[in-house]
Amino acid sequence: MKRRSLPDPDSRTQVLRARRKHTEQVVLAVVFTVVELWAVVAVVVLLDADGVLALAVAAVLSASLIALWDTWRTLLLFGRALRSWLPEELPTEDPEPVRTTNLVRL
Repeated sequence: MKRRSLPDPDSRTQVLRARRKHTEQVVLAVVFTVVELWAVVAVVVLLDADGVLALAVAAVLSASLIALWDTWRTLLLFGRALRSWLPEELPTEDPEPVRTTNLVRL
């Protein structure tokens, strides 16, 4: 997963975006976990292999489980950081940005 920075706790927009993105990533991780565990069980139960093929399958399955573990570890660490960094209540609405232009209306 790509490294993300924490949002500005005074910006309502950034706080809401960070919470939404984290929730989306958790949902995707749950789906990925279910599919991955189903595939591992299917391979272990259905594959009848000996020798080099069994060794290759064991390497691939262990790598997939390590990827799964790393995904959840990253999500949990970012979730903890997000909860400790952000305030409990959302900040007030972001003020409208001041628009400065050099255009002259005729």
